[in-house]
Amino acid sequence: MSSISVALLVLTISAMALAGPAVPASPILTIQEQPRPYEFGYDFADGLGMSQHRREVADGTGVVKGAYGYQDPEGLYRNVEYTAGVDGYKAVVRSNEPGTSNQAVGDAVYIVELPPPAVVAQGLRAAIPVQSVSY
Repeated sequence: MSSISVALLVLTISAMALAGPAVPASPILTIQEQPRPYEFGYDFADGLGMSQHRREVADGTGVVKGAYGYQDPEGLYRNVEYTAGVDGYKAVVRSNEPGTSNQAVGDAVYIVELPPPAVVAQGLRAAIPVQSVSY
């Protein structure tokens, strides 16, 4: 077989492979599920001052509203209220965690109070001296 024949054979096979199937493919059926309303939530406390909570409600139109948060035994807390829908996720965060500040970032608004005195005192404790080890 000459090199021209081989080249024509390779081109013919390549063209057939790129042309696609001889039988048209059947269309893919997509199933569009409608949003369904739901509601759930929980509250939990350990009896030692720590508590957690979460609530969420979907109205069946694709809008979800909810809240979640915690509080520790020192009084440190974070509570988040949110809405998610066609406009995206929007949240309001209320906290007294050290290092946070009042701000609006993206679609989240932070409302911050001063941390509890016990939490501030933890950050002000004197460092424990590290003893050097000689080898």
